[in-house]
Parts: sequence; C-alpha cells; structure tokens
Amino acid sequence: MDIITSHIQVDFDALGSMLAAKLLYPEALLVFPGAQEKSVRDYLMSAPPLIREDMVKLRQLDLNAVTTMIIVDTRQAARIGNFSHILGRQGLTIILYDHHGSSPDDIRGNMEYCEELGSNVALMVKILNEQGIQPPPEIATVMAMGLYEDTGSLLFPSTTPDDCKALADLMSWGADMDQISRAISRELNAEQVDVLDQLIKNIKILEVNGLHVVVSKASSPVYVEDFAVLVHKLRSMYSADAFFSLGQMGERIYLVARSAQPQLNAAQIAAFFGGGGHASAAAASIRDLNLNQVESLLIKYIRQETKPLIVARDIMTFPVKGIYLDDTINKASELLNKYHINALIVKSADDHVRGIVTQQVVSRAQGHNLGDAKIRDYMIRDVHVVRPGASVGEIRSLVVDGNQRLLPVVEDRKAVGVITRTDLMRILHEKMTKIEKGASGEIKGKSIRYLLRERIPKEFYEFLKEAGELAESMGFNLFLVGGIVRDLIMRVENLDVDLVVEGDGVVFAKALAGTLGAKVSPHDKYKTAVVRLPGGQRVDIATARLEYYRVPGAFPEVEESTLKLDLYRRDFTINTMAIALNPHRFGELIDFFGGQRDIREKKIRVLHSLSFVEDPSRILRAVRFENRCGFSLGKQTISLIHSAIHAGFLRGIPGKRIFHEMLQILQEDEPIRCMDRLNELKVLEAIHPDLVFNERIREEFASVKETLLWFRLLYTHEKVRAWFLYFLVLTEPMKPQTVMALGEAFGLRREDSDIILASRERVKNVMKSLAAIPEIQPSQAVGILEKVSLEEILYAMSRSRQENFKRIFSSYITTWRHYRPPISGTDLLAIGFFSDQNLGRCLKEIRDRGLNGEIRDYAGALDFAKTYLEAMKRS
Repeated sequence: MDIITSHIQVDFDALGSMLAAKLLYPEALLVFPGAQEKSVRDYLMSAPPLIREDMVKLRQLDLNAVTTMIIVDTRQAARIGNFSHILGRQGLTIILYDHHGSSPDDIRGNMEYCEELGSNVALMVKILNEQGIQPPPEIATVMAMGLYEDTGSLLFPSTTPDDCKALADLMSWGADMDQISRAISRELNAEQVDVLDQLIKNIKILEVNGLHVVVSKASSPVYVEDFAVLVHKLRSMYSADAFFSLGQMGERIYLVARSAQPQLNAAQIAAFFGGGGHASAAAASIRDLNLNQVESLLIKYIRQETKPLIVARDIMTFPVKGIYLDDTINKASELLNKYHINALIVKSADDHVRGIVTQQVVSRAQGHNLGDAKIRDYMIRDVHVVRPGASVGEIRSLVVDGNQRLLPVVEDRKAVGVITRTDLMRILHEKMTKIEKGASGEIKGKSIRYLLRERIPKEFYEFLKEAGELAESMGFNLFLVGGIVRDLIMRVENLDVDLVVEGDGVVFAKALAGTLGAKVSPHDKYKTAVVRLPGGQRVDIATARLEYYRVPGAFPEVEESTLKLDLYRRDFTINTMAIALNPHRFGELIDFFGGQRDIREKKIRVLHSLSFVEDPSRILRAVRFENRCGFSLGKQTISLIHSAIHAGFLRGIPGKRIFHEMLQILQEDEPIRCMDRLNELKVLEAIHPDLVFNERIREEFASVKETLLWFRLLYTHEKVRAWFLYFLVLTEPMKPQTVMALGEAFGLRREDSDIILASRERVKNVMKSLAAIPEIQPSQAVGILEKVSLEEILYAMSRSRQENFKRIFSSYITTWRHYRPPISGTDLLAIGFFSDQNLGRCLKEIRDRGLNGEIRDYAGALDFAKTYLEAMKRS
C-alpha cells in the first residue's frame, strides 16, 4: 500500500503538496499524521469531492501494510506522528518532497526531491511541469492557498523567484483567486486577540552584533490556532531584523522564528529546541520547560549564534599609513597632507603600534616651531585597538565613548587597518536609515543582485559569481566598479566590466585567466591587467589604489589602498559606487559618497574641492556626463569649475588629456548641448583662444548630426569617426597656422594636424570640381568622389546647401560607389584583349557608361567591348 502524508498540524502548503503528490502517485492514499490547522479543517468541511477523495484516517490504516511512504513538506521524524515508528522497517520505500533546509537528523529517503524554496507547493509545481502534468482548477486553488500562506502572500524574506513562477503557473491552471482570498484572510477570534496583545506587551528588543532582534512571549491555557499568523501580524507592527515568539498553550510551548538576515539563522535556533525549518523561517514544539526557562535559553542561543552583521575588517581602511617614533613633526605633516587624512598610526621599528598622532597636534606643534621634534614626544600614547573580528558595538564603544578619533585594527600587535569616526558614522547611519525607512525603496546597503540578473547577460552574471568565489579563495575582496554600476542603477545598457581587487590585482587577474582559459595582459607598474575572456569580452582588473598629485594637472602617483580610497580618487559621486562580488556579500551595493542620492537628484558633483585642481580635464568630463545623463552640475561643482578656469589650470595639463576628453564629447549623441555648455562655462577659450563655438559653427554641427543620422539609418555597418567630422567643423574657420597651434595645444603630432588640413583641402576641391560641371553625369561624380574618404564625403554633404549636390553625395554613398560593371577583365581577355592599359581603359569606359545608364547588361557591355577592340585594332 502506498500512502502520502505530511507533518502534524497540516497547513495549506502541506495539503496542496499532498494533492500534487496524488497526481504523481494516483494509487496512493492521502493520510494526515495528526490534527490539521483550523483553517484547513474549516476548508475541508465544504471542499469539493475531488479534494477529499482517497483521504483516509490514520486509525483506519494498517501501518504494517504500508510499502511506500511519500512525505511532503517535512523531513523530520518528530513531525510525522506515528508514521515515525515504521521508518526503519525493512522493505519500506520512502520518497521525500521538502522545501526546508537540511539538518543532521533528517529522514533519509530512497528518493529525495528537496530544494530550499519559500513554499513546498513551488517545488511540487516544478515537478508537475517536468512530468507534463496539469492539475485541475480545484487542486490548483488549494496549492495556491498553500503558496500564499507559506510565503506571506509572497512578502516573506524566504520567498524565491520560483515561488512567483509557481503562482503564475497555478493561476494559468485555473486557481480561483476569490476562494484563495477568503481562505487565507481570517478574522481573529477572542483567544487570538488576547495572545497577540500579550505578544505586544511582552516584547523585548535585543541588539546583538548589530542586529535588532525582537523576542516576545504569550500564554494560554488552551491551544490557540494560527500562532504563526499572529507572529506575522506582530512583524507588520515593528521593524526588526528577526522575530522570535514563544506561545505556551497547555503543556507545550511553541516557538515561531523569523529572520531577515543571514547572520542569524532561524533554523539553527529552532534546532536547539528540537525544531527546524529555513534560515529565514522555522518553528519548534517544546515540552518539559516553563515559559521563562525557554525564553532565557532562547535569548542565550540568539546571542551565541548571531554572527556580527559587520566586523572591523569590513569597514577598516588599509594598507595603514603610519609614521615611526623617531620621525619628525614635519614628516607627519607631509604625510597627512599627501594622503588627505587627519591622523596617523605611530609605529616602533618592529612595526608594533605605539600610538597615534593627529593633524590637530601636528599643526599646533608646528605653530610652536616644533617641526623638527620627534613624534614620540607628542603622540597620543593611550590608544585602544581592536581585532579584525570586532563587532560594530565594540568599535562604537571605543570610538564614541572612548573619544578615540582613529582606531587601529591589529593582528600580532601590528596594524592591519584603521577605523575612523567617519567609517563608524557611515555604518551607523545606514543602519538607522534602514530601521527608520524600512521598505522605502532606497537601495543603499541592500543587495542589488536582482539588478545584476536582470540587466546583464547570464554568462556575465555567472562570470562575476565565479570571479568572486576565486577572490574569496585567494583571500582577496573583489568589487564591480565604474560606469557599469551607475548604469545598472539607472537601467542603462553597459557591459564595460571593471573590477577592483583589495589585494594584488595582477596576481588575481593571472589566476582568473588561468581558471577561465583566458588571455591576460598585466601592467605591473600600475598594478592593473586586462583579461580577454574566451568569447572576446574585455575585463579590466585593477588593484585598489589611491592617487596623489605632486602638482596640478600632473599624472598621478599610485599606491596600493582600499576600495574606499580607490573610489575617492574618482571623478564624480555617481561613478563612485561598487558592488561586492565575494560570495557572502555578492550583489551588495557600496555607496560611500552619495552616488545614489545624486542619481536621484540628477546632479553631477565632485568628491572634494581640489578635484579640478588635481585633474582639470574632469571639467570636460563633467559636462559630458551632465549631457549624457540629463543631469545638471551641482552649485559647488560649477563654482569649482570657474575657479579652476580662472586659475588657468586647463592650460597646465598635457594636451592629449584635453584632446581625449574633447574627442569623447564629439562622439556623444548630442555634442551640441555639450559644446553650448562648454562655451557658457568659458572652457573652450580657456583651452585655446581661437577655439570658438558661435552660431554659425553650431548650425554646422547640426548639419553634421543630421548627415550622420541619415548615414546610420542606411545600416551599412561602416565605421565613421563622428568626432573627426565635428572637429573639421571646429577648425574650418581657422587659418592653417592656427590649426597647427591648436593641434599643438591638444598634444597632436604634426602629421595629425597635417591630416586635418589635407582633409579640409580635399573637401574644398570636391565642392569646386562638382560646381564646375553644370550637368554632371554619375560617372563624372564618381570620378571626383572616389578619390576622397567616406568621412570627407559625409562632411562635404553636411556642408552642402544645394539640393543637387546632396543628391549626388547621397547617390554615391547608397548606389554609385557599389556599382560593378556587368563584364569582367576575364571576359575581355576571352574576346582578344591583352593584359595592358587598353583593357583597363575599356573596363572603366564600360563602368562609366553603366553608371550613366548607357550599358544595362552583359550583352550591351560585350557589344561595346567588341566595338572598342575593333576601333583599337584599326588605330
């Protein structure tokens, strides 16, 4: 005899799963192992016959006759009632379908279909689909009831995409949503209201390793139905990371556990009391202890098992910038200014931490002419330190209560990192924001793994996961950074993959290339590498580093650093976000500098007041991003641009960097708006006095844009350098010597400027040649235009104001340049031509006559060739 059963206190998820299993095993009987939840009992009293058929009571069953036992929605022997007595019987086949996490004392089945999902029904739907079985609407309705109940209407943290897909399938199979709504929307009775009131009054809020945990309890002399539903209502009233509710009913105490954070595993806590479930949702039934004893043990286990949400190593800055005991105050001042920091670790010769020195102490010492004094004489000696695994609570106590500005993180008495007040404030701010705002839509501090899955191809998503796992195995932290993160949040297409490694980026790149069978090009000087994946995708990998500039506009000097300092060296806040790729943090968005805020407010802001001093070319980049993103420059950013221009910084940096940024602007879809903005900010004249963007040039830009749009719509897939056409427009009014001077300002080679001048001259000659022939034939036009490049023809087309000229350019690009004569040189050799100039002249004549419509086919071309040959012989 085959039976299908589940856990005691059968809920709708168990019932729906049993009915689904019945479709897989039609000969099996449905047997409840014990009581059902009240909502299930109420439903079964009026359920359709199809639901109730083949249901038998346990007492009617001969357990010795059971040969196959199909168990759904549990794997725990303690939860299947009297069926646990036959588990070890020889010859019994056990088949398991369960969506809970595994535990050491699970039942072992001959066949097991187990996957961690929000509901067991979702697992059964997947299996029914694989078998090609569609349940009738009545069963689909009960299954949907179970899915809604176990996922909290798809709102519980344990809900997965497979649960959502399963619901869609059940609806397509005819699930009755009105019936579902009536079944799972329940009014509370008097006993339930009393228990909920006790839970509210008895709340204790624990803060454990950065998590807010709610513990509550209630008691009733009789069993109260749907205790889990009451806990769900409690959760809707309070914002916390986890809820643990105890309900004493008669001789038993019931535990319902819910956790929204991986640092606290609900199933682990329930297991201490003989229960189980998911990491996010679990339960237990407890005997032989009173309510206060269970509560004390529960709090003990919560404190014992909760891992820190964030520890010192997660927020510390490294490598550590320090100074030695015998270094001078002036040396400390130099280092503080060089690295833009406010305090330094002081070390002994063996690199052990001896104290700290602050900017305030150094400045005051210099004010007293103590610049040559040794650090050991004026450093702060009474400093606390923490281990890398220290919790945020411990860090906060030392930094805030102990009033310590800089907290060294040490291993073996050597500093491996430091934590500043700012680091701590950021973490606490993110935590408070989460508590106060709840589900406000803010992305900060949350995983955006869903965006990665949604916006990038599956193979790249898997690549990022694999790269993160490799970094973890090597002891590195890996992050996705740059424009791709910004564009993910803005829902803009971008597959430029930039990775930053907290560790040795070159070593990691080589290991990654070896793992994937990819090619790697390392650049040891800058600790960067380029990896070419087997499919051709380029991945840029860099060591996390900081940059400092010895003089304005100089190329930066680079040192290994942390992600935070690496992001701080970037241009604008919207480009400073990162996504963690290590497995335990995969998909976590990191936003130190308010990038999300500025995306939301549509602002382009620099990170600090010296940004344009250190790299004035960022001014052009700011304008480009403002235009591309549809944002506006922040007030402070505009003020800093004016200051940098007034100080003449744009003329003090290598021209190639300015030209590179100008080229990027001229490649934009809307370069006119960029040029208008550069003109408004007086950037162009600051680069070179003859670089202007007046109304006439603006009109020429518009004409180039229109011409390029027309050409792109032809879909010829030919590459055209848009920037080159726009640059020709900019230089058109200039004298040759001015063009050469501008090229020099842009860092161009003399031959590059010669190319620009030559292109200008060829376009002028084309226009003159075309104008010199009143009734120009296609062959004459081809003879003129085939001597210049496609870009020069497009430029000439954009400059032309005569419709007949535009038609000539258009016809040449779309038709004439692709024309091939209907006869070949081989054909001419066959009728008596020799391989000499006469053969070439004849072919050209045939081509010209074909272009002009005088020769239309092979026969016409052959006749002309024969006539040409005869005339040639006569001469």
